[in-house]
Amino acid sequence: MAKKKLGELDLANGSDVKRVRAVRMSPERRRVQLLECAILVFAEKGILNATHADVAKFAAVANPTVFHYFPTIEKLQEEVIREVRRFLLDGFVLSRAHLNASASERIEDMLSSFAQSISSNPEYITIWLEWSGLTRGFLWDMYLEFYRDTVKALRSLILEGRKDNSISERIDASDGARVVLSMAHAIAHMHFSGSSAKTMKKTVHSLVSIYIAPE
Repeated sequence: MAKKKLGELDLANGSDVKRVRAVRMSPERRRVQLLECAILVFAEKGILNATHADVAKFAAVANPTVFHYFPTIEKLQEEVIREVRRFLLDGFVLSRAHLNASASERIEDMLSSFAQSISSNPEYITIWLEWSGLTRGFLWDMYLEFYRDTVKALRSLILEGRKDNSISERIDASDGARVVLSMAHAIAHMHFSGSSAKTMKKTVHSLVSIYIAPE
């Protein structure tokens, strides 16, 4: 089944999926497919509103199929959030730990790549923004873990920047890490409020060069 983009789901009208017969898949591939569908559904319906039935309708499978792989709504939410975490932390932060470039260049590349990804993968960013505002329950505990791990990785990158003289020594490494993470939030808000790719790229460069660069 072709992957639909955010905003293209028709969850209220199931006519499109009723005509589709579920393709036979290995258990591993079926689980991946259902998780991909769940991410799109969660982005459209909301983390706390999406249900197994919504995912089943979009994936063109029976409800019990979704329950087989994700027995409870909490498990379904957890797996969606873990995939969003992987997309963000592994895909943008940890992947730049050993690149052959200065730390400030890697941070700018990280934020620029993140900005570009919002157009191609808006569902991940939409879920992330909502997730960051769920300030109670196990989902918030998962966000705090993500936040701590991301800040820790960014802090290490900033300390590298002090050594290669691409980041100012006046910046506290932990504070700087939190600011870089908040930059990603600002970039996401800019995108969804209609800012152009050119404007976001300029903003990223300005934030990095003014805040991070040595005096």
